[in-house]
Amino acid sequence: MIPIQSGSGLADALFFTPFVILGIAIIGFGTAILYLEYRKEMALIESGQYADVNNDPRAWILGGGLLLLALGLGNVVSSVLSGGTVGEGITAAFVGLAALVYYFYKRQAVAAAGA
Repeated sequence: MIPIQSGSGLADALFFTPFVILGIAIIGFGTAILYLEYRKEMALIESGQYADVNNDPRAWILGGGLLLLALGLGNVVSSVLSGGTVGEGITAAFVGLAALVYYFYKRQAVAAAGA
């Protein structure tokens, strides 16, 4: 019996080459981002400004708001496209939107107080 995929395996290697290159690129970009973040933190520490940047809790509000908004909108879109009813996705979307509004409101308040 003759195997269906007989050959030297060159076609398999050529098929997986872009995925390997993509994986190496992702690891390289991740390493570069970590290195640049490290350099930024070291420069802030040397200039004595690290405590000011580290005590800002608004970054967590922004991240959480974006995450909830994305998850909620994804759930709503999925429900609408599948023909089902919209469930808890709309609640997550509105909570995420409220967190983003709060973030931008606090940013304006801090900017107004600092000016």
